[in-house]
Parts: sequence; C-alpha cells; structure tokens
Amino acid sequence: MAQKVGVATDLGIPLSQNVVDDGQRVLPPVIRSGLAGLQMDVEKDIATILKEDGRVVPSEIDSIILSHWHADHIGDPSTFPSHVELVVGSGFKDAFLPGYPADPNGVILESDYAGRPLREIDFAAGLEIGGFHAMDFFGDGSFYLLDSPGHAIGHMCALARTTPSTFIFMGADGCHHCGSLRPSKYLPLPRELSPSPFSVPPYLQGTICPGSVLEAIHPSHSRVEPYYSRLAPAPSHNVPVAEATIGKMIPFDASEDVFVIIAHDSSLLDVIDFFPGRVNEWKKNGWKEAGRWRFLEDFKGAVARDSN
Repeated sequence: MAQKVGVATDLGIPLSQNVVDDGQRVLPPVIRSGLAGLQMDVEKDIATILKEDGRVVPSEIDSIILSHWHADHIGDPSTFPSHVELVVGSGFKDAFLPGYPADPNGVILESDYAGRPLREIDFAAGLEIGGFHAMDFFGDGSFYLLDSPGHAIGHMCALARTTPSTFIFMGADGCHHCGSLRPSKYLPLPRELSPSPFSVPPYLQGTICPGSVLEAIHPSHSRVEPYYSRLAPAPSHNVPVAEATIGKMIPFDASEDVFVIIAHDSSLLDVIDFFPGRVNEWKKNGWKEAGRWRFLEDFKGAVARDSN
C-alpha cells in the first residue's frame, strides 16, 4: 500500500521491504559466452544504491523477488545479508539448481542462493487475477505476484497497489515493447495524437499526428490490434505461452486504474520518477496518459518511408 517502503529496481516503485529484480553483475561462464560481444554497463548495484540513499538499507530488506533468471534481471543477491530470502517463480529450482560452479553449465551462480532462504512461489492456491494465477505476497491485498510464463521458466509479473483504487502492473519481460500491447480493442489508436511523436524534436508542443498515419504504418493497418502480434522463436522461450501472457496483460494495460510498466520500456525514462521518488500518485500526475503512445517514436523510420 501507499505507506510501505522499499524499491523495485526496474521501475523505482516503493513496495515494502523487498527488492524486485536486482540488475546485473558478473555472470556464469555459459552466460558470458552467450553474450560475447554484447556490452552491458551497470554503474552501481542495488545494495550500493540503497546504502548511499540510506532510507532503506540492505539489512532492512526481507526479500529479493526475481521476475526471472536472465542476466539483466538477477543481479547479485550475495551483496545482501544472508537473512534476505530469494523469491523465485514456479519451476525455478528444478530448472536451475545447482548453479555454477557445482554445475559447470549452470546459468545462475551458487552464490545467488547459497546460505539464504530460497522460496519458490506455489501458485496452486487458486487465486486468480485477470486470468493470471496469483499469490497475495503480504496477505493484505497490497502486492500480488502473477505467474506469467513463456519468456522464461518461472517468469513472474507483479501487481502493486499504489492507492486504494489504483495499481502498477510490473510487467518485467512479459513483453519487450509496448507495441505488443497497443493498440487493442480496449484501447484503439487515437484519431489524432498531440504532441506528435514524429515531430523534430519529438513531442514538440502544438504538433499533431493524424491517426491515419499511425494506421498506415501498422502491419495490418488496424486501429485495434497491437503493432506486434507474433513473437519470433527464441531459445528457451515458449512462444505460444508467452503470447498468452501478453494477451492477459492487454486488458490491464487498457484500464485507467492500472499503469503497466515493462522492464525494457525506455520511452518512460523522462515520464516517471525513479527511486528514491515515489510513484503512488502516478494517475494524479498523468504519467500513464503522458507515456501511453510514446513508444510510437520507435516507428519514425516507417513514417519517413511512408511519406516518400
């Protein structure tokens, strides 16, 4: 609820004494080899950020909740005290234990979980929210974990209550681009968009983009189908299940009382506040409205080609 403190690292959302996704760090050899040639820079780990801010220190954290095991999300849990539990999704233990070096081909490190409680969420209790199997993490309706497989084994999203009637849907890697969620039958393309994402510079006050332009660059020229409706096959991804997860996310995204934020949505960087700021008043601040169609800037090349 609104008065709890803590941090969700991908989103900067106050959540209680818990950390959701822990960023990046040194990786197991099998992962390093797979990422050869890809540069990922991390200025500070989460434990350091918390220590420097001082309002919530690592020793006060109760849980680290991993949306999934991928290298850009798991961070280094070993930088937190051993009492801090590591919370993972369904199937994690069978799929990924033991870690490296006990398993030379392990995709996580033994140090991620060694010497600390490792809790795998059981979604069999029967709670369901918007089609997702869910778990009321605190038992008070303030924060729910959502079983959202497909992208990775054990992948979870989360639903955090920000006021009595509003929520933030923490989408993690449920999808990688907002074009997988918008437009939809619940949220059609606008008849016009102002300011225009295709102005120079983008979002120049007073500029207008006609909806016909947005429809013209849509692969199906549709106002009610997402720009991206098919996922490409990828190693370790279950594409049909991942697409089903996205389908469940779309109604949340269209709700005026739910702000869906996905981990790799850079279009929100200059819209929302990050830790140590709070996001409880996201609706009052107009963040969802301001950020809803900003992903369209990614399609400026298609607009330029269409106009030639």
